[in-house]
Amino acid sequence: MSVETSTRDVELPSDLVSRIEKLMRAKYEKRPSKVSTGAFIAELIRSSLEKEQAKEMYPQALEEYSVDSQRVYIKDSQRDVVAELYFKDGSDLYCNYDSSKNCVHVGFAMSIPAVQQLQYERKKGN
Repeated sequence: MSVETSTRDVELPSDLVSRIEKLMRAKYEKRPSKVSTGAFIAELIRSSLEKEQAKEMYPQALEEYSVDSQRVYIKDSQRDVVAELYFKDGSDLYCNYDSSKNCVHVGFAMSIPAVQQLQYERKKGN
């Protein structure tokens, strides 16, 4: 059985394409065969769509609620709370709800790219 794939041209902002190409080079620079930008973008979108569909089918216990330079808020559906986390001792996150630096809210927050970036910047600043 063959799967027919049709394509469609899509316009993307040039700064976004530059970021995608930079990411692609970093990820595939040692790969023996060339990966097209279109195939790479298609895989990124496919992966994102799968994650969104999974969220719809299986509601998450934890969700990103808000992130700013000082605080991170995580919505916890199981406990019906929004946990407030803040940066303590430079770059470590501390959870007010659990009074901990090592709880599910902190662990989840560390998987959020914006939080990773903030933590990196805070470590670099120290």
